[in-house]
Amino acid sequence: MVSIDKDHIAFSLRNGLYMPFLYKGRQVVVHNSSVSFREKIWVDDDLVVSRLGFSMVSTNEVQVENDTLVITFGYRDGFAEIFMVVTVDGEVVHEVSERLREKTPTKKLFLGIAAAGVIGAVLGYGTGYLAKILFGGA
Repeated sequence: MVSIDKDHIAFSLRNGLYMPFLYKGRQVVVHNSSVSFREKIWVDDDLVVSRLGFSMVSTNEVQVENDTLVITFGYRDGFAEIFMVVTVDGEVVHEVSERLREKTPTKKLFLGIAAAGVIGAVLGYGTGYLAKILFGGA
């Protein structure tokens, strides 16, 4: 049975990634700090994992009710999506995935940069022309 619960997922640059879930009546909380890069996992308020993690995706094993939960979590698609997959004996028992933002299409990004360049050039030329009129030119 796969449980999917997006109501309790939280992500912010200040607090990091926070994803709690229940497994066999026990609360498991996965947290990845944005500031310290510390990965923490609690089972019923007991800290069972605390380590530094600098990768986009992390995998940890945790014992809950005589089962080994393999918890893989992190960011996909250039921080556009957060996810967590929990498996027991290769079977998915919990999975969450949530888009944080839509990916910016490359064409749109290029047009934005080009427009900013044109506007900057026009403003620069206008400022120089105005300075020439006000202060005289060589």
